[in-house]
Amino acid sequence: IDALPIAGVDGTLAYRMKGTAAEKNVRAKTGTLAKVVSLSGYVTTKSGEQLVFSIIFNNQLCPKSAATAVEDKICVLLAELP
Repeated sequence: IDALPIAGVDGTLAYRMKGTAAEKNVRAKTGTLAKVVSLSGYVTTKSGEQLVFSIIFNNQLCPKSAATAVEDKICVLLAELP
């Protein structure tokens, strides 16, 4: 877990989820291929429960930026869980 990039801090997540409950909370690995975007990692809820998640868009028909925006929104929702 310690080797994974932290949302809003470093690596491939340095500029993602800033100003949200997921910033400095989500630790995850990104992945991209032609028409595939993924994000898998860990997030801690407001009550301190650690969750494991994996989000995969396969054969995406939208721009990559739209898919990563959805990934970020999912992570924020998970971080905001009670």
